Amino acid sequence: MRRLLVVLTSIMLFSLSANVQAKDMKLGVVNVGLLLEKAPQAQSASKSLEKEFGPQQAELTQLAKKLEAKQKDYQKNKLILSDAQKSASEREISLMTRDIQRKRNDIQELVNIRRNEELAKLQKIVNQGIKAIGKKEGFDLILYEGIAYTNNSLDVTQKVLDYLREEDKQQRAGFNK
Repeated sequence: MRRLLVVLTSIMLFSLSANVQAKDMKLGVVNVGLLLEKAPQAQSASKSLEKEFGPQQAELTQLAKKLEAKQKDYQKNKLILSDAQKSASEREISLMTRDIQRKRNDIQELVNIRRNEELAKLQKIVNQGIKAIGKKEGFDLILYEGIAYTNNSLDVTQKVLDYLREEDKQQRAGFNK
């Protein structure tokens, strides 16, 4: 039964492809990775994340410097410390290390959540750009993701990137009013 379904589906797709080949099709491909990297919206989202999490990163840097100073001090003085003082210093260093690691993990988790939120917004804008270019230029099909080879004449990535830049300019112009 399953084999019959596969055969019938194949025959139907073959007949559809024959009909599609009868008319001229305008095809295009988009390099979404390049768009997500070069779009002004991506760059502003990246700057926003850096600004949002900069203070936490600075705090982590300060804590790491304190830990390093504490470790150097301990290494320098461990020969003259009593056993109780050594244990106390080692415990303090261990607690500081765990605290820094815990804070680093918490911050990284928050950064990942915010990055995913910004990426979702950006993907929505990119998809709108692809659809707009497709309609404006009369494309029948625009593909992305997982393309093994394409002729450069089919690549519409630059057009979509130009669209995204124009959208960004319009958004900034509206924001400044």
